[in-house]
Amino acid sequence: MTKFSTKALLSVSILAISGCATSANTAISTQQIQSELNLLNAPANWAFGPQINAEIADNWASIIDDLELKELIQEALENNHSLKVSAENIARSQALLKQSGASRLPTLSSTLSSTGRTALDDINLGETYSAGLNASWEIDLWGQIRDNITSAEYDLEGVKSVYNSAKQSLTASVIRAYTNLVEAKNRRDLSKATLDAQLETLRIVNVRFEFGNANHREQVLAQSDVANAQDNLAVAEADVRTAVRALEVLLGRYPDATLQISDNFPKVSTSIAAGQPADLLRRRPDVLSAEYNVRAAFANESSTVSSKWPTLRINSDLASSVDNLGDILNPADLALSIGARLADTLFDGGLTNARIEAAQATSRQAVRSYGQVVLDAFADVENALDTIKLLDERYEYVLKASEASRETLRLAEIQYKAGDFELLDVLTFRQRSFQSDQALLSVKRQLIDARIALYLALGGGST
Repeated sequence: MTKFSTKALLSVSILAISGCATSANTAISTQQIQSELNLLNAPANWAFGPQINAEIADNWASIIDDLELKELIQEALENNHSLKVSAENIARSQALLKQSGASRLPTLSSTLSSTGRTALDDINLGETYSAGLNASWEIDLWGQIRDNITSAEYDLEGVKSVYNSAKQSLTASVIRAYTNLVEAKNRRDLSKATLDAQLETLRIVNVRFEFGNANHREQVLAQSDVANAQDNLAVAEADVRTAVRALEVLLGRYPDATLQISDNFPKVSTSIAAGQPADLLRRRPDVLSAEYNVRAAFANESSTVSSKWPTLRINSDLASSVDNLGDILNPADLALSIGARLADTLFDGGLTNARIEAAQATSRQAVRSYGQVVLDAFADVENALDTIKLLDERYEYVLKASEASRETLRLAEIQYKAGDFELLDVLTFRQRSFQSDQALLSVKRQLIDARIALYLALGGGST
């Protein structure tokens, strides 16, 4: 067998060993992930809600029909500072992957020096010039370098998933902040309308008092309700400013409460397809990140196990040492050396074994964390489906209550003006109507938030 064929066979054998190790890591991590999923015993379909077996929407635009809100979401994705921090984590992980990949390649270094020498009893300085070129390459006998690269690759994918999760969460947060602001503005308008009604009632009471048709108690009672309505309006206006600032911060703007938006709730699809539980395994960024963490942990474990075996490094030096700098590259003065170094640790006080045990524990921990993340993801969807079902029912009840309260108040005001109704009863009905209208606003906002929560729990989509 020739030298060339021997080297080729050795290279193929090394690659085969490394490749088998990498394939084994993938198979083991896949098996552990599947075993953890089997323990969850997830059903084929969701337990709650009517959205079953339908395809999940690919993007947020499919469930939101509001141009102003879409523009604000895009602004937040471009300017939000927390999201920019998450993006830098990707750049960091990419650099770490390049760092790991560099270990597969030989290192090349060079030296150039000048040394002056002379005897002490006869000072006559003579110079010697030296130059050298060194090449070194660690052969990946056991796949340790490959495992480190694989771990870095999975780490990078995990960080990308975390970034995607941050994007989805930011999108949902902007929508919620937007709906909170719309609700706050409507509550403020409702408080303003209530104050106007209380002022009109006070005016009527004062007129009736002048004509002797109302007593001082009614007058004071009306004044008290006006003051309460003024207080409610002041609080409502402060709530609007707070809601505006919260949205501005998400957009990356200075929180000066100057942002102006529509007074109407955004149009959000009333029927959001939830697919099947299995869909979450490929859609939820946090689930994908947890899976990548498992695979990275097993690759790192394999790398740690490989560290107990000997390392093989090939070194080559090309050196020259001359008295005349012009002869530094003279072939006659160049010396070439090639060698191989096989090194192994004979005793380390159990350090390597302890590192292996720690890596194995990290792998088990990653698998358990994956199972918990998946279980939490399932719970998020089931909770959202159940919440939507409840709010759909509540909306009908609260709407009827609000309409009935307004009609009751209208009739009471007519009867009071006719002198057939007590002022206290009118004020009681007005307060009840005010509370019913507030409850209706709250349920409207909660319905939107619940649908957004469902889509976010399903993994969200492109923006």
